[in-house]
Amino acid sequence: MNTPKILAIAVSAALLAACGSDDNDNDDKKVVNAPETYTFPSKVTAGASSVSYSGQVARNVLINELKNMMNTGDIANDLGDNEGQTAAKDAVVQKLNLVFEAGTTGKASNLKNTQAYTLATSTVTPVGITPKTENATLEQNDYANADFDNKNLFGKLAGEDNDLARGEFIGWTVAISGDQTENDKPKLLVEQWFDAFATNAAAGSANVPSGNDGFDYRQLTHKFLLGAVSFSQASNDYLKATKGLLKQNSAGDKDGTKPYTSLEHQWDEGFGYFGAARDYNNYTDEHIGSKKQQDNDTNKDTEIDLTAEYTFAMAQYANKRDYNADSNTDFSKTIMDGFLKGRQLIQDNYGTDPVEGEGYHAELAEIAKGVIMAWEQMLAANTIHYINETLKVMEQVGDQADKGNLPKYWGEMKGFALALQFNQQSTSAITNAQLKTLNDHLGQTPILTNDADYRASLVSARDLLSEVFAFADDGDVTKW
Repeated sequence: MNTPKILAIAVSAALLAACGSDDNDNDDKKVVNAPETYTFPSKVTAGASSVSYSGQVARNVLINELKNMMNTGDIANDLGDNEGQTAAKDAVVQKLNLVFEAGTTGKASNLKNTQAYTLATSTVTPVGITPKTENATLEQNDYANADFDNKNLFGKLAGEDNDLARGEFIGWTVAISGDQTENDKPKLLVEQWFDAFATNAAAGSANVPSGNDGFDYRQLTHKFLLGAVSFSQASNDYLKATKGLLKQNSAGDKDGTKPYTSLEHQWDEGFGYFGAARDYNNYTDEHIGSKKQQDNDTNKDTEIDLTAEYTFAMAQYANKRDYNADSNTDFSKTIMDGFLKGRQLIQDNYGTDPVEGEGYHAELAEIAKGVIMAWEQMLAANTIHYINETLKVMEQVGDQADKGNLPKYWGEMKGFALALQFNQQSTSAITNAQLKTLNDHLGQTPILTNDADYRASLVSARDLLSEVFAFADDGDVTKW
């Protein structure tokens, strides 16, 4: 939708089966009066906010940083203090791992004491986000900021922090050996892509993100991590009915030291991984998705607070797909409204701990399922969009495809398709078998010519997604 997505103050039980009663009698369910913005005062500490998800913001920032770094043409040349000491390829891998593995953790070299773009020591890495709001600066402008302390991406990667949601890794052949298992495959794939990217960069490739091998490792890595970190954490941890949604809701978290309950914090962390600004519904899809105005100085203090006033890539991709003139989807509002409703339901039931399958827990689990399934639909819609872009470029260039744009679109398409597997089956519309068929259609290597057989395979992939996610009523998917 292209109008501001303001949430109705009173949400009827017919629209949302979420109500705070202590039994499952539908007649006793109450209206959830959710706020228009993600703002919830503390029930634990008077005058404080109960909203907190800085760790998830930090990881969204790190995912964004990797994408920036992998688009830097001189990444293999500017070696700072390591000039003449570190081989170019090794230096590139080191830079990428400063973001992916070290982050702001206690490793000897990390983003708080090393400039990741140059490897210069005793220098903090600046955050690679430039606000679009006129005369505004970032409140968290470097990685020494307290909001980002002790965070990396590797520790929250699917297979590292939790078992793979599907029990197996789908869509890319990754060799394992020794005591390695399926859970190691996401990490091994990232390492494989880092190595290939570094090889291209060290060779002085004219197009570093894709090199001369047809792979855009920047796009593959970015979209893959949106799934393997952000989506995986939300679906398999914080919004999981049998895990995050069973935390206590009657006292301050961390032995009463926090102004929020454990359950409130779990829900907030799921919201943090979606990456929407707290007043996300107040902006049009065009504003965020098309004009790319991801930051808004809501409190007019001339600083952009990344924990409240910025919309990160995952939430922005919801706006992008909703803005499409040929789409009737509204992923952005559906997901945001779900987060608002669920959070209010939790607060309405402060003082009562959730019991699995009973009372407000049953309602909260349904809201969480709706959020996750809309999120999954959005990933599928983006896969379709980049299938269409790939087909378009293949057709425009004739027999010899454009080696600049085709790897980019193919990388985005494949990365989003891989991201779909990081949702547990209980909150998913797509089966393991269908995911395997989808990825078989897409393949593991970009086809750099206008190959008729591959075009037909991409169309089959698009048809599969359209059928599985029932997109027929949401517009002509060939124009998404």
